[in-house]
Amino acid sequence: MSWTETHRRWQALQEIEALASAGCAELPWNTEYAEIFGDRDTLAAALRYRLKLTHDAQLDTHMSETVMEEQRLRLFERNAGVIRLLRNHEAAGARIPNQRRGSLSVARPVEDTPVSA
Repeated sequence: MSWTETHRRWQALQEIEALASAGCAELPWNTEYAEIFGDRDTLAAALRYRLKLTHDAQLDTHMSETVMEEQRLRLFERNAGVIRLLRNHEAAGARIPNQRRGSLSVARPVEDTPVSA
């Protein structure tokens, strides 16, 4: 993937995150996203990966349990729109590729979210 393609992909993900934060309930889809991601399931997988990167980068295992839980809640609040998009996409019976085995598996729920979510 070239730098231009990578930049275009990350820019699309940022646009989708902004739409999600503004209240969009369904995974956005248009011809540009189709060119970048191929299908909605791949887009969902890219959003999930970006969410995981954010989670991993901002939660330090050396934090106290209290501080870690506070940060986890802040991350959930900040990413609530994307989490909602992913849950709605999964609830619609979507399937995402399992990259390790090359097969399809039912999408996993978003991890580390409060029970009240």
